Formats: sequence, C-alpha cells, structure tokens
Amino acid sequence: MVWLKQKFVIGVLIFVVSLCFLAYVYQWTGDQSEKTQVQLESTGKHRNGDKSETTRADYVTGKPYVYDDEVDFRVIVITYNRDQSLMKLLRTIDELELDGDTAALEIWIDVNKEGIFHNKTVSEARSFRWKKGPTRVHIQTSHAGIYGQWIDTWRPRDRDSKELALILEDDISLSKYAYRWIKAVHRTYGSYPDFAGSSLTSDEQKSHDGSFRVLHRPKNETVFMYKCIGTWGFSPRTSMWADFQDWYHEHSTKKDFHPYVPKIVTTEWYRSFEASGKADSMWEQWFIYYAYKEKLFTVYNNLKTVNGDDKSCLCINRREVGLHVGSKGREDYCSLLDTWKDEFVSFPDRITRLDWNGDAVEKY
Repeated sequence: MVWLKQKFVIGVLIFVVSLCFLAYVYQWTGDQSEKTQVQLESTGKHRNGDKSETTRADYVTGKPYVYDDEVDFRVIVITYNRDQSLMKLLRTIDELELDGDTAALEIWIDVNKEGIFHNKTVSEARSFRWKKGPTRVHIQTSHAGIYGQWIDTWRPRDRDSKELALILEDDISLSKYAYRWIKAVHRTYGSYPDFAGSSLTSDEQKSHDGSFRVLHRPKNETVFMYKCIGTWGFSPRTSMWADFQDWYHEHSTKKDFHPYVPKIVTTEWYRSFEASGKADSMWEQWFIYYAYKEKLFTVYNNLKTVNGDDKSCLCINRREVGLHVGSKGREDYCSLLDTWKDEFVSFPDRITRLDWNGDAVEKY
C-alpha cells in the first residue's frame, strides 16, 4: 500500500515537471518566433497583396533617411505601440485634400531596446492603404527612440528640393485641409531666411516664457510666427531641416554640450529630464536651441481667432497615454476645420513675429 502511494506521488511530480518544461518551451518558442519575425523583416521588402509595402533592409537606425522617389508631399507618421491611435490618425490622413499633387505616406514603427516590434501596430499599419498615394511601412532596425523617429525619418534629396514633408506622431488627427494650408505657408514664406517651417498646432498655442499666455493675433491676421517649434504636425523648411540634422548629429556626440536656451520653460523641463535620466525623451529641445542659434521662427495659424470659434483646428492632439502622458487627456479643446475659404491662406508679406512671451518683435 505504501509502495502504491509512493508510485502515485512520483507520477504526480513527473507530470508537474513535464508541464513546467512544456510551458517553458512554448514561451521560449514564442519569443524566438517574434524575434525571428523581426529578423525576417530585415531581409528585404515585400508586397502584401493590396496592402502597404514593408521594408527594413535599406535603412540603418541613426542615419537620416533619403527616399528613392520625390513627391510634392510626403507624410511621415511615427509610432511605436499605439495601434488604435495610429488608425485614428490614418483615417484622417485618408481624407486629406491634395489638390492634384503627388504624395506618399511613410509609416515608421520603432522597436524596443531588444529589437522587438509591437505586432498589433505593425499589423494595422500593413493593413492600411492610402487612397492618395503609395503607403510604406518602415520598421526600425534597432531602437531609435523619439529622437531617431523625429530627426532621421525624412531627409530631402537635396537642399533645393521642392518636396514638402509633414511629420506626425500617432496621437494627432488632421483637418482635411491641412496640406492646403501647409503648401500655402511654404509658398509664401519659404524664401524668408528666418522661416523654420510651419506647425499645425491649433488647439493649444501658448507662450514658453513660463507664463503660458495664449498666443494671440487680431482677427485680420490669419498667421503669425513664433520662436518655438510646434510639434503637433510640423512641416520643416527643406534646406533648414538638412542643416539641422547635420548639426544635431555632430553636437549630440559631445558629452559636455547641452542645448540650453536661457529664460524659457522648455530648458527647465529638459534639465529635469537630464537629472532623471530621461533627456532622451525630449528631442525638440535640440531643435529649439538650433532655432535660437540660427534665429528662426515657426509659422502658426490664427484661424480660431479669424473664425471666432473652436471649430477651426488644422489638427488636434488626442493626448493619448505615452512617453509624456500618464493618463488619457482631453481632446475636445477644438474641432477640426471642415469648411474652407480661400481667405484662410491670404497671408501678409509682413508677418507678425512673436517673442517667447507672446509679444510682437521686429526680429529674433
């Protein structure tokens, strides 16, 4: 009887150990499968039926990417693991009015520090096909972070290229008239030496001197320039962006260099990130410093004031949980512009320039 009990106990132990072993093998196989998937993606590019093109082989993370083709308008979408937010953005991109211009959509997906991508985000991106032009999904070859995603995913073919680019994080939604406005801004101010680019930022336009005053111009001014970049939909001036990329890659290797701009709140934020080891989450401070050094302004729209309502945003930020947002924020500060008037792009040759505190200045 004792012998039977011992045999039973031994059998149970063997069964439990076998289950544990099988579970380990299954988990290991799954991890290797996911890693293999990443490796397979790096072997080349392929067509997935009528879906988007996917590529990894022709890009090295950390080097600005130059595309083979040239179009009038290139939309750069940067994302990591917010698949639902990405699809919300893509649906608004699908409705853009391009007025007959050529365009391409480039979706850049980052990987984590182990080189693994978020499967659902990749799947959703691959399933989307833009109605307006080719769609390409680019998976980073190694972890790029917010710096690499922003700075290195578009480089103009040459300084005189006429191609316009719009760089978007995945928590943005666009008005269908965003490109029409961007194109008009570059056409009007592209030759101005202090023009850095245009920002679609609309629902919150505040000063960066620490007072957070609302940036404001009279009703008869459809646009204004401001010293600070707006990253909620940024379209850089072509030659300036190439110069910034070169400058950044040179100075980012200097351990004793810090992109501090005096007397503005973004420098305080950046210092706090440095102290907590999170400076790699604030790429825009480098651009803010570069614009400060080169005395550059970004063009913003004043359409909410012109129309006297909260239904005139060229984009909205949905404030999704992410790198800098711990909980879902409001996205109802403004509605997207859905009615067009040619007066929206009736721009003055003598545009108003605003200082850090929002006051008008003659020059930087």
